[in-house]
Formats: sequence, structure tokens, C-alpha cells
Amino acid sequence: MGFNRFSLNIIIRVILITANCFFLIHEFIKREYLITIINLSILLIFQTYILIRYINRINLQISEYFDLIRNRESGFRLRNTENKNSFSLLRKQFNETNQIIQDIRIEKEIQTNYLNHIVNYVKIGLLSFDQNQRVQFINPEARRILEKDEINNIEDLNSLNKNFAFKLNTLKPGNSEIIEINNQNTIKKLSVTSGLINLRQNKIKLISLQDIDSHLYQTELESWNKLIRILNHEIMNSVTPITSLSKTIKKYFYDGKEVKNPGEIHTKYILKTIEGLDIVEERGKGLINFVNNYRKLTSLPQPNKSHVSVKKLFFQTKNLFIDQTENKNIEFIIDIIPHDLKIYADKDQLMQILINLVKNSINALEEQKMPKITLKASKLKDAIKVCIQDNGKGIPQEIIQDIFIPFYTTSESGSGIGLSLSKQIMKAHNGSISVSSVLNKLTEFTLSFYLN
Repeated sequence: MGFNRFSLNIIIRVILITANCFFLIHEFIKREYLITIINLSILLIFQTYILIRYINRINLQISEYFDLIRNRESGFRLRNTENKNSFSLLRKQFNETNQIIQDIRIEKEIQTNYLNHIVNYVKIGLLSFDQNQRVQFINPEARRILEKDEINNIEDLNSLNKNFAFKLNTLKPGNSEIIEINNQNTIKKLSVTSGLINLRQNKIKLISLQDIDSHLYQTELESWNKLIRILNHEIMNSVTPITSLSKTIKKYFYDGKEVKNPGEIHTKYILKTIEGLDIVEERGKGLINFVNNYRKLTSLPQPNKSHVSVKKLFFQTKNLFIDQTENKNIEFIIDIIPHDLKIYADKDQLMQILINLVKNSINALEEQKMPKITLKASKLKDAIKVCIQDNGKGIPQEIIQDIFIPFYTTSESGSGIGLSLSKQIMKAHNGSISVSSVLNKLTEFTLSFYLN
């Protein structure tokens, strides 16, 4: 409506100017009344001036509005939006647009403050620097880790490690590296991860820092506590009955004051002594085996790698257990994609893992209906996956994280080193072993051999 009124106003003014020009030309041609020509000329100039002034006034208001936006002054409003003039609607729309811009800026400031709080309170050190090595941002956690209040240039970090700046510059985006720093005779190991942000023409490198010493210490302490509990349990299981049995045998030959004469010792006590010594010998051998098993964990040889046919490996494993699986009616399935898949690994060590896992599966299938073991292998983009599945009783979730701890076992006849040894073998192959289980439905161990 306002724009239509503006158009009508312009049209009327243009018509009047055109009419004035027509009469002026007419009088100029006839040259009868000089005073009329002068008056018409003055009127034409005045009309033109009024038109230009009217348009300039509107342009000035629009220009003022955009200048305020350019200067980011959003707390203003154009006047006369309630008047029924030509541009009242446009002014009103300008004010509404300005309110939208103001709301967006407020929302942006809230988001910025929110992100700043997250960055400042997160327990990961963050810093960024530009192509000129100038530090653009550093959060309090990074200052705490580096023990530096002011860092203007990453070259300042060379006081902690002479190659610190060089390592940060050469660290590729997405990669991580362990960097050791020395500050006031305190040595720290930092896990450093790099990222890259493109801001218009500038490339900003984002670095995250984590003090892994404290985390490693806590994890190591927890691991040792678990191991000590298991070692204590295993040793006490052997030593306690030996101690108790020794006291009992001692009573056969010693009455508390003096040693008994051979004639005073009944034959049945001699037989019990021999039986007791057999038990002591058996438990002693058990402790020796326990120590030998521990040595296996601590002296695993480096893998002698070669290209191993997965198909051949699976069928050899199947044949090793064919008597047990047939006697217990266990269905043994092999699934390999592609069929000629090969793994670059130590064949003997890999076979050791498979034997241990299949043996565990057979034990888990006791009293299960339609027992089944499946060996699967497939090649993915980044890894070769080898899976050992069974539909046995499964592993309770409360202990699933403990099964890889050395000497941890829920089986009376188990040594508790099989899964620990498997984990060490996979680590030596730069791979990993994981497990998932649903009680009485499915248990799956996955060996991942990474290709890169």
C-alpha cells in the first residue's frame, strides 16, 4: 500500500513536470509572453527540486538503515511507521527485519558464551595458531598442562621441548603423537592431536593436549590391583591347604612336647602322611605350572609373519576338535569371504588363539540344545575380521571386562591365561580382540587385523 502511494506520488509529479515542460515549450515557440516563460522555467526548476528532494529523502532513510546494519547497531528503530505516508510500510518492514537481525545476534552471543564455557571447563587442553605461528586461542586446561600463563607464539613452547613447535607444525590433521615435555624438572607425556580449520583466507591449526601420565598411572594401578587380587587368590588356594595339611601331618609325629617314637606311630598315620605328601606335591606342581604360565605372558616371542590361508587355518582348527564336536553333536560352520582370503600373521600364534577360543566355545555349549560353533572371516576396507561364534551359555556382563585379565577364570580346570595370551598376540600383530555376548543366545569373539 505504501509503495503504491509512493508510485502515485512520483507519477503525479512527473505528469506535472511534463505538463510544465509542454507549456514552457509552447510559450517559448510563440515568444509572446516573456514573463510567462520565466515563471514556467522557475516552476519547472522548483518541481524538479521537490522531486529530487523527495526521492533523496527516501534514499537517505534507506542508506541510514543499511549504514546502521553495517556498523552492527541493531538497537534502533525507524520513525513514523504509524503514519500513512508512502514508505510507512517499508519502515515497518525495516524495523521487523532489524528485530530479526537483533534476535539472531543475541542467539549467536548465547551460543558463543555456551561454547566458551564448554571450552574453558573441558578437561582437555585446546590451543590454536595461524600460519604465522601466532597463538589465536588457548584454554585454561592447556595453560595448566603446559604450566604457562602467556603463550603468544608456538615457538614459546620450545622451552618445554626443543622440537615442540616443529612437531605441532608437521603433525597432520587427524593424527596424534606422544610428546614429552620437561617443565621445572617435571616430565610429562602429552597426547597431542591436530585438526585444521579454514577461516576465509586463513588456515587455523587446532591442537588438543592431554596429560596421559596421570591416566596411565590410574589405569596401570587398577590393572595391578586386579592382577594382585587374582595372584593372591591363586596362591592362597594352593598355600592354605598345604599349611593346614602340614599341621595335621605334624601331629602324627609330634605331640606338642617331643617327637614320637617310630613304634608309637600307627600305620594308618603313615598312610595318611604319604597321602598328604602327595597332595603337597600336587599343589606344588600346580604352583610351578602357575609360575610357568605367568612366564608365558611375560616372554611372548615376536610374531614370525607370513601370508596365511584363512581357509586352511579354519579347517585345521576344525579337524583338531572333530572328535569332541562329533561326540557332542556340535555343528561346526565355516564362512569365509572371499574364499581365498589370506592374513599376514604368525600362523602358530594365530592357531593358538583359535584353539583357545574354540575350546572355550565347546565348554560353553555343555547342555545346550542344537549347539553350534561358527568360524567367520571377511575383508573390510580397513581390516580383516575373524569371528568365533557360539550359541552357548554366554558371558555375564558384570565379568565380561575381566576375562582378559591374566589368571582370571571361571572354570575350575582353566589357567586363566588363554584370553590374556590371545590379547597379547593380537597386540603384537597391531590388531585387537573384542567380545560381545548375550546370555544363552550368542557369544562372539572378534579378531581385527588392521590393514593400515
